[in-house]
Amino acid sequence: MSSSDDIQLWNEATDRYAQHISGIDDSFYRRFNPFLWQALGDVTGQRLLDLGCGHGWLAEHLRQAGATVTGIDGSTELLRHVSAAYPEVTFTTHDLTTGLPHPMQTYHGIIAHMVLTDLPELQPLIADVRACLAPDGVFAFSILHPCFFAQTSVEDAATGQRYRKVTGYLQHERRWITSFGGHHHYHRPLSWYVDLLARNHLVVTGLHEPPTLPAHLNPEPEWTDYERWLATIPTMLAIACRPAQT
Repeated sequence: MSSSDDIQLWNEATDRYAQHISGIDDSFYRRFNPFLWQALGDVTGQRLLDLGCGHGWLAEHLRQAGATVTGIDGSTELLRHVSAAYPEVTFTTHDLTTGLPHPMQTYHGIIAHMVLTDLPELQPLIADVRACLAPDGVFAFSILHPCFFAQTSVEDAATGQRYRKVTGYLQHERRWITSFGGHHHYHRPLSWYVDLLARNHLVVTGLHEPPTLPAHLNPEPEWTDYERWLATIPTMLAIACRPAQT
């Protein structure tokens, strides 16, 4: 399957995705948020790049924090209305599997929130991320946890103990995810991501495995027993990295 097929799936999922992912209250972003802002620091006056920006909510959130923001996404449908909604953010349509559009600018921070696992090819993009990242800049991204996200939750009938049964972790796979009407998830083990960063002279400075939060915003005393247990299993992770100093 080509990247154009993946992009078409996202074009078809636009309305469902935009309705489901409402912004900063989204469960995945609530987990990413503390780590992201610790990595970025004060962004006032900084130039930031939001990779796979979707319908633009995170790019606008970064802009409101004081940054000059560019958002890039391969889906023309996701970007169709963002210029009107967020006129102070620059949005560009581009297939990220081919890297970044040229000529490239220099960015203090590059963010890819829940994007890299949706792309079938990453080497050109990561090479361009390194090329346009300022010497003191940071690349921060979040992905579905390659060990735990897609694994089945099991409850032992005899003991009542819950666990996630991990199988096929080291195998690279294209998996079908039914959310938003369906799209592909490209599974790679964590070591593959670290090796990719290292080949492109990016040094990991932080790794975050946050508790899995419920989709709702109810306080913890109102969580179900299953939600409390699932909070002990990280279903996403985040990584921050910086250019290697030569």
